[in-house]
Amino acid sequence: MTEPRVVIIGVGNPWRGDDGAGWVAADLAAARLSPGADIVHSDGEPARLIDAWEDADLAIVVDRPASRPTGSHALGVVDAVRLGAAVGRLPRRLVVFGIEVADTGPGRGLTPDVARAAQTVAHSIEHEAGTSRPGRLGGFRDA
Repeated sequence: MTEPRVVIIGVGNPWRGDDGAGWVAADLAAARLSPGADIVHSDGEPARLIDAWEDADLAIVVDRPASRPTGSHALGVVDAVRLGAAVGRLPRRLVVFGIEVADTGPGRGLTPDVARAAQTVAHSIEHEAGTSRPGRLGGFRDA
């Protein structure tokens, strides 16, 4: 019996302050999970999101809320779900977490409130993904 495929997708731009919160939350969760979950850093482009979660039993996506699309987030998770559904390429189960951002100006690093939110989301990801996924090594990749 094969282990379920779990992918955690952090969406954002780590060079735009709090917009990197999705990547941070995914990385924090990866550090807590036993091997078995694939971690993907994504810019949120719908086709890349669909490619990242294809054939996943569980896909967990972390992004800023869709109610505040700007710049590189003009299209994103909602569009990927719609497109994925239309072409039959959704994961078996999809969980989406949103982190409200405060500062998306140039530069790396999160504001304190957003850093705390990323920690909270990482704990929630750990709960969703489970902590015991033996037999399959996960890894990091960019999408």
